[in-house]
Amino acid sequence: MRDKLLDLALSTIEKVKGKHLVYRVLKRKNGSIIIGERKYREKPVYIIAVGKASVEMTSGAKDVLGNIIKKGVVVSPYFEKIEGVEVIEGSHPYPDLKSLEAGKRVLTFAKERKKDELVLFLLSGGASALMEVPATPFTLEDINKITMSLLMGGATIEELNTVRRHISSIKGGRLAKLLYPAEVVTLAVSDVKFDVPHDIGSGPTVPDPTTKIDAVEVLKKFELFPYIEKLEALEDTPKPGDPVFKNTFFKVIGNTLVALSFLKEEAEKLGIKTLILTAEEDGEARELAKFYASIIYEIKRSGNPVSPPVLLITGGEPTVTVKGKGKGGRSTELALSLLIELGAFQGNFAVLSMGTDGIDGPTDAAGAYFDKSIYKKIEELNLDPDYFLKNNDSYTFFKKTGNLIFTGPTGTNVRDIRLFYVD
Repeated sequence: MRDKLLDLALSTIEKVKGKHLVYRVLKRKNGSIIIGERKYREKPVYIIAVGKASVEMTSGAKDVLGNIIKKGVVVSPYFEKIEGVEVIEGSHPYPDLKSLEAGKRVLTFAKERKKDELVLFLLSGGASALMEVPATPFTLEDINKITMSLLMGGATIEELNTVRRHISSIKGGRLAKLLYPAEVVTLAVSDVKFDVPHDIGSGPTVPDPTTKIDAVEVLKKFELFPYIEKLEALEDTPKPGDPVFKNTFFKVIGNTLVALSFLKEEAEKLGIKTLILTAEEDGEARELAKFYASIIYEIKRSGNPVSPPVLLITGGEPTVTVKGKGKGGRSTELALSLLIELGAFQGNFAVLSMGTDGIDGPTDAAGAYFDKSIYKKIEELNLDPDYFLKNNDSYTFFKKTGNLIFTGPTGTNVRDIRLFYVD
């Protein structure tokens, strides 16, 4: 069953690749460009694409729109040649000089746009780091120190992006300000809770309802006091109602729930009873593992909330408060925590926990998967799971047991997915 879970996860990721999500909403017909429920007069199209799905999304848009695409700038974590557009490699999860160059190129491209043009902004997770231009007097070094402190401190993506928007020249609606008065359509693959537009890629083309005061409160919470005065001196981000958003349209074309729905459909075709628990998983990875373990035990004990055999599927983005010096990401940390919690489980089960982008934190793995046979291997290798968890070293643990998942960049990012099979 463990391998079957991996097959289901990989087939789901294929379905939510950027190209396929674009195909679902973008059409060209009878002199019109149709985007979801909206119709635009055919006109020159200029593409800006940023994020882990940027290459795939651009390829999809080119397949649909063809020769009306005149130019484009694509910012991606990896380089892949796309005919007729400029592809720039940025850095993730921390912006570097490549991200800075990418940000400057996008700003220059944006300033060249005119009123009679349609800008198709293809946005996906990872954009916040891949493209950056710090707001003066902040530096790239400042942004990286702040980002690292927030990530290591267990900040939520909402807290992180609230700060990111306010210390950037390109985020928090500031890109829309530069593109105005061109028509701007943003198609987004969401990697954030509840698909909040200003949190996806830190919202370059949408109004920012948060304020400098909100960002300062986050800095205070995580004791980043040296940056407060700099932030308070900045001009605030464009807010809802600002005229720069007059010609903009924003649509989410893919998210965690879309992925889980595809997964459920595929599993049920195989005759596997499947229940979606949530697409908005949130909280500390270790605590979520305890919660999921309690559900798995209850299913086996009483048949509630559903009788076995059953496949439970969830998705979202937990946090990890890093206290150890090991290597790992949120998906492997949650998997290791769950492995510990299920140590006394009487019965067969299988677990898979992975990031749909193919990257689990600062590692080359996508996540981990295992079944009950792993406990025998742990005993043979004389491993102490609690020791590895305490050191935030889940990657090393699963590398030793041979249970890591490797996919490489997948061309999408709809957060993490978890599969728990209970027999």
